[in-house]
Amino acid sequence: MKNNIIIAIASVAMMLCASCEKSLVAPEKEVGYLSFSEFSLGLDETVDTRATPAKGNYSIKIYDADENEVVSTTYGAVTSSDKNISLSAGTYTLVASSSVDEVPVAAFEDPIYGVSHQFTIEAGAVTEITKPLVCTLLQCKVTVAYNDAFLNNVTGAGKTTVEVTAGHPLEYVLKANKTYDQSAGYFDVTSNTMTVTFSGSYNGTTAKMTKTFTNIAPKQWRQIRFVAKTNEQGDATFDIVINDLIGDETLNSGVAGSEDITGEDPDAPKGDGGITLVADYEEGCDTEITDFQNIKIVPVEERDMVIKLKASVPNGVKKFEVAIESTSSTFLTAVDAAVDGRTLDLINPLEKNNIIFEVVPFPHGQELLNKTEIPFDLSTAQDAIINYKGIHTFKMSIVDNSFCKKEIIVNMVVE
Repeated sequence: MKNNIIIAIASVAMMLCASCEKSLVAPEKEVGYLSFSEFSLGLDETVDTRATPAKGNYSIKIYDADENEVVSTTYGAVTSSDKNISLSAGTYTLVASSSVDEVPVAAFEDPIYGVSHQFTIEAGAVTEITKPLVCTLLQCKVTVAYNDAFLNNVTGAGKTTVEVTAGHPLEYVLKANKTYDQSAGYFDVTSNTMTVTFSGSYNGTTAKMTKTFTNIAPKQWRQIRFVAKTNEQGDATFDIVINDLIGDETLNSGVAGSEDITGEDPDAPKGDGGITLVADYEEGCDTEITDFQNIKIVPVEERDMVIKLKASVPNGVKKFEVAIESTSSTFLTAVDAAVDGRTLDLINPLEKNNIIFEVVPFPHGQELLNKTEIPFDLSTAQDAIINYKGIHTFKMSIVDNSFCKKEIIVNMVVE
């Protein structure tokens, strides 16, 4: 019996030793280090918001691969300290933001800038973020304006409502004295659509219009603009023109009196009426354009291309507009000096548009009305456009006498 007890005690002791040995040799989680010695944070103000430069108030947060927050500090703190941050080996994401709070769903005059950067920590090694990180606008900026002709027809108070996230609209007030809210609204882009609704007293009656726009994204400045028009009966109507720094979209559904229009008019004619745009070259021309959406503009010494086009409108032209877009903000700044809302009404151009017609010689004037063919030569436009790198888009909107319409896009690309 005594021997059995001794054996049992020895067995338990061996088990305890084995357990202790396991515990002692279990490796600690391996760690590495993140250095901010070369770290810099910049600010891209392509969209004018008068943002605060990236100084001490910018929040710095680090998340692990499971999206758990492991570090919360500020830009000022990490750049003023010479200490490395200890992190377990693995993949992380650094998020810098001009606000410690979440991006508001919709708010006036509250731009939030930020940037994210993924990095890897290796055990026993020091990782440095040497590439400058540039914070950009995380929201879509929206402003509302009305041209003088529109305001002349305002006969009472009104408002424009803008909504990107359902249930979170912003209201831009238009007063009866024709002054209006010029604040900038900032919207978190939870969807790529934006709904704009105008309601108010226009030309002595109550007018309401709702339109939905797509391709909404951060880093845009969507400039909503109301422009007065006159329909065939001579009634005062209006259009909504939306411009931004990346692209412009022009909508031309007029609203008269108390009519309530949402989306497209179901009674509008269907089809494009056979409206086309074709290359218009003489026989034997060496270089012809086959892809209007990718016209490569090259320096004059390499150039052997002419840009001759012809719009064919079998039912005759009733309306011909060109909206100008570009990926180059510099190009758009130059355009803004000559174009009212970056949209040209070729049939009823403004006198100030003559500047741009000298650069991009679109045909224009009342003589375009009822034309079934409109030839135009944009070759000379290459000399000016070559100075602006990017994609320059000329979006032609043509309506014929049967109210059929066609949108045609011409892109000039400078690489």
